[in-house]
Amino acid sequence: MVNVAAVFSTLGNPNSLIPLAVKDISSTTAITASSFLTGKEEGQDRLIDEVGTQIIWLLGIPAFKWLFDKTIFKAYGLDSKFDVRNLKDKDVFEKIKQYAPTDDIKQGIEKIGKKQGVFKNIALYKFFFATGATIASYIGLTRAKQAYTENKIKQNLINEYNKKQYNNNSTENNQNPSFKGMGEIVKNFAFSPVKNMWILDGAITGERLADSRSPQELAGYSIKEGLYLFFMYYAGGKIQELLEKRADQKYKKSIGLDARVIENGKIQKAFEDGSVKESLKAFEKVKDKSDAEIYEFLHKNPDNAIVKAAKDSDIISMYEKTNKIDTRKFIDLKDIKGVYEKIDKLYKQYLESMSKGESTEVFFKGVKKLKRHSVITNIATCIFALSVVTPAAMLAKRLLGKDNAEFQTKKEIREQLIKDGVIAEA
Repeated sequence: MVNVAAVFSTLGNPNSLIPLAVKDISSTTAITASSFLTGKEEGQDRLIDEVGTQIIWLLGIPAFKWLFDKTIFKAYGLDSKFDVRNLKDKDVFEKIKQYAPTDDIKQGIEKIGKKQGVFKNIALYKFFFATGATIASYIGLTRAKQAYTENKIKQNLINEYNKKQYNNNSTENNQNPSFKGMGEIVKNFAFSPVKNMWILDGAITGERLADSRSPQELAGYSIKEGLYLFFMYYAGGKIQELLEKRADQKYKKSIGLDARVIENGKIQKAFEDGSVKESLKAFEKVKDKSDAEIYEFLHKNPDNAIVKAAKDSDIISMYEKTNKIDTRKFIDLKDIKGVYEKIDKLYKQYLESMSKGESTEVFFKGVKKLKRHSVITNIATCIFALSVVTPAAMLAKRLLGKDNAEFQTKKEIREQLIKDGVIAEA
């Protein structure tokens, strides 16, 4: 049986690649299908490009990072799971060592502390290696795809010509129909799977435009890539902001918290039993203190509602299947404060709702409904743009423009074969 809450929690997770994959798969399917309408060869060319790119897009960076971890990090004897951003604050680093979940991890962190320069360099090289190798893989795919398509078209045209000649010579009196061919960069990007994709997609877009084989292909890629990047990475966030603002203004219910926090029921229970009030007061006392003091608060107050929500949002990573924080992972304290502000805002709305006689159950049912609606609307809008608007725009450009006769690459290969005397002009 499908767990509805889990589905919305996954699709509503801004740091997950799954929402991006859902959008990308819908885009790939629609654009590939529309390409077959303009010719078999063009459709096959697009199929190889889109599916191959999708495989590299989803698996490339994680695979090359894994390879780097198993070779370079292992050779230096350093823990690849330790986030280099943990080294920027000396006091926080001391707390990271102090609260390490195991002695082995603590020893590994101490070793990194003694070799900070080396570790920082290796972490930087890992980012460039994984991103660069993935981009190189895509470039290799493009070269192979273009060579395959051009050879296939050339062979098809020669076979088509030979068959036509054979039919004309052997069955002059047979009126067979003629055969027709079917026409702070590292800090901001290195540690976020989603932002890694920004760089990769930017490189893919640049490579596709630079390696376009004709003005026809360049125009198609310009439309496709422009709309793709806009709706894949920018539009979703803006749509979500508008929906959150609407929920605030019209329904007096804040839906800014991570979908997983809203769905799992913990925050609802904290509101209902009043424990959230003490959690907010406790965090308020420390929120303006030093980063080291806030960091220590997270370890000493595991039952605090803000801390729990941060854990459920993956802002705080837990060590395997324990109740201990994995101190190797980076904790963005700005995000922690953001969770506090969102819970505080929602709690004030909750108290106002209770004063009007609304029950806890009804209030949170409304919050969940609005959050789910925002997730569906966001995903559906982007899917519609990527799988309907984008391929329609590309197809319209082909069919309504001057270059609608056939696949430009096929046309150029035919002209070259005629020029070389391999086939004759029809």
